[in-house]
Amino acid sequence: MLLAVAVMAAVVLVISVMQVANYDHQQTASAAGAPAPLAVGTALERPRPVPAVQLIGENGRPASLSQWRGKWVVLAPSMTLCHEVCPMTTAALMQLSSQVRGDGLAGQVAVVEATVDPWRDTPSRLRAYSRLSGAKFAMLTGAQSEIHRLWKFFGVYYKRVPQGNPPDIDWLTGKPETFDVQHTDAVFILDPAGQERIVDEGMPDVGGQLPVSLRKLLNDQGRENLAHPQLAWTARELVDDLYHEMNRNLPANAVPTATAPTASAAAKALAGSPHPLAALHLEAAKLLAANASLSTELHALRGYPVVLNAWASWCGPCRAEFSLFASASAAYGRRVAFLGNDTSDSASDARTFLAQHPVSYPSFQSSISALGSLAQIQGLPTTIFLNRAGHVIYVHTGAYDTQTTLTQDIQRYALG
Repeated sequence: MLLAVAVMAAVVLVISVMQVANYDHQQTASAAGAPAPLAVGTALERPRPVPAVQLIGENGRPASLSQWRGKWVVLAPSMTLCHEVCPMTTAALMQLSSQVRGDGLAGQVAVVEATVDPWRDTPSRLRAYSRLSGAKFAMLTGAQSEIHRLWKFFGVYYKRVPQGNPPDIDWLTGKPETFDVQHTDAVFILDPAGQERIVDEGMPDVGGQLPVSLRKLLNDQGRENLAHPQLAWTARELVDDLYHEMNRNLPANAVPTATAPTASAAAKALAGSPHPLAALHLEAAKLLAANASLSTELHALRGYPVVLNAWASWCGPCRAEFSLFASASAAYGRRVAFLGNDTSDSASDARTFLAQHPVSYPSFQSSISALGSLAQIQGLPTTIFLNRAGHVIYVHTGAYDTQTTLTQDIQRYALG
């Protein structure tokens, strides 16, 4: 896409008009209709199911966006022979992937690039690009007709155009390229039901920094975009938008119907608990100081079974099951030690959430990796059951959907 700045601005304007036309039958969430504004994207008030499109993975096998059903998907149009923006997109998505892994959500979020160049992006070229860039997320290609169907749904414009003079050089073959592809720069977020939730048009802002392997792919226009991205978004902003939607849009069957007991009702039910458990109840709904030691507390609780719930205030499924733990801890807290672990979260956000959703036990603060000495954490929420000797005997990954399922696990693994 070797374009003069003026021409580039005109293309962006035309593409924006085309995008509006593609979304004219949808309503976007207004600032008044959402609990908090998105950082950079536009949330669709009426999510659209993404059609089944037969694609091909970098391994050469059939693929489809539906293979990530049950996960949130961050999807971006890209191409391996782009010299203006796509290397920046890849770098930004690598940053996002790293953030998601650090937050313990690798099992709940998939990052995907799909080509806008079905003429040249073969699976072998995608594999070569993955090796070159160091990207660890999925890359998709497909037949021209299927790629057209995919991007028509999302309103992504792409078109073959003549190469510039002199032409860009194919980094894989070392030969001059014979054509280019102009395309929309955008990123999309899909929910676990396979519906489009957020669209964000614009170029990624990577702070002017790229890995050497990706920076070498940029031409003059690309280096200008790197320094001055248009309609810029950052990986951090995209993560914020992703977490915002994860909190807002929970599956209906993931929201428990149990009503949490009031703080006074829980205290009355737990009156007379043995000392180690009573000490926990005195710190009900508190977020303990950052230097408080979970391992020390677990050691002090030897002789009692422990139910440890790892959660975060930004985690929608965590929030959904909290009332179940409030009820269970009030019912079983005289015999079982309940603990929370606020994980990879803001302390102020966690305290605000606990004040609004009190439970009869305190929460420690740590990261996913810090919990690794107890169990392998694949995502949030995760509930860890320890026996009276302090040994982990069961790990439940994901949210409990009913009071009954949580009660059954408490009876089986804590009191069995």
